[in-house]
Amino acid sequence: MLALVFAAALSPLPASAGSDLIEFEPVVTGLDRLTTIVSTPLYPDTLWIAEQPGRVRLVENGVLRALPFLDITDRTRSSGFEQGLTGFALSPAFPANPYVYVHYIRLDSASRIARFRLLPGPLLAADPASETELLTLPQPHPTHNCNEVRFGPDGYLYIGCGDGGPPFTPVHDPQSLAELYGKILRIDVNNIPVGQPYGIPADNPFLGTPGARPEIWALGLRNPYRFSFDSLTGDLWLGDVGQSLWEEVDHVPAGTMSGVNFGWNRMEGSHCYPNPGCDMAGFWQPVIEYDHNQGCAVVGGLRIRNAFCANLEGRYVYADFCNNDVYTADSSDGLAWTSTALGHSPKPPTGFGVSANGQLYMGTYGVGDAVLYRLALIDSIFEDGFGD
Repeated sequence: MLALVFAAALSPLPASAGSDLIEFEPVVTGLDRLTTIVSTPLYPDTLWIAEQPGRVRLVENGVLRALPFLDITDRTRSSGFEQGLTGFALSPAFPANPYVYVHYIRLDSASRIARFRLLPGPLLAADPASETELLTLPQPHPTHNCNEVRFGPDGYLYIGCGDGGPPFTPVHDPQSLAELYGKILRIDVNNIPVGQPYGIPADNPFLGTPGARPEIWALGLRNPYRFSFDSLTGDLWLGDVGQSLWEEVDHVPAGTMSGVNFGWNRMEGSHCYPNPGCDMAGFWQPVIEYDHNQGCAVVGGLRIRNAFCANLEGRYVYADFCNNDVYTADSSDGLAWTSTALGHSPKPPTGFGVSANGQLYMGTYGVGDAVLYRLALIDSIFEDGFGD
């Protein structure tokens, strides 16, 4: 395993905003536990939004289409608070490459990464009968499962998998290279060897390591519920939900040697876990960190690029599920990141997305009453340059 350390100056999270700097504009209401928000330039007026029970819906020109884009509720277990359909991605060449990729929890509680094909004809929808299994990972507990699936700038599919739980006493070791739990996986879904469900990129860091799973791209994670890639630089931004004391956001610049070890369960954030005095050598350090006096479950977000919110350009937007607050982080040197509270969401945030034309959206939790919000800055706040 590579010995990588990224030193960052950490600043405390600000208290909740006394008055919101952003407006939460409801776009679609009555959703069921919204998890992901996806767009593509070839459909500039369309958002794909995933619901935890097993549906992917389309929002076209701000209106929810009645017919789901994909409905796999018949094979999805969503009874647990963290279970269900929690990851969705379009092929980068969609729709010329007519595939979509999902993570969902099967009826037997296992994590499944699967591919579906578009239906032929004019209707924009995926065929539920076209499912191809790529990877199935048994889950010992209904928490800290796999969640996010995203294509990186290199065209490979990245998969975020938690340590499998249960909290405090996880069954699996996120430091073990023999296991896929507590890892970011990286697979090739375009160049697939005969008889295999996917390929392994030739530069995956542990491809030649005896006993290691070749899918592993990074390790040492507890619950990487949401991660994203900077659309300008290709940098990875990742929110890892903490145990009992610390929440963290990690930043891995593009071009960094893969094999990053984020430290769990030897470290929680930048702190030794469970006892002080650990050897921190080789562990990647977060750029944003806050304790559980201020929140309890970070929701990783997006580095804002070419969005309608021009004053957020270059800033990282994220949230906390427990306190409902939305934050933005900024850095003058790329090392020390300072957070500002933007506003208090009416409902618990679950993820962020940007439309093809640059509108910023946020999904929320709620059983039958989740809301898709459009986030807009309150212009008068920024006459002084927004915290400069």
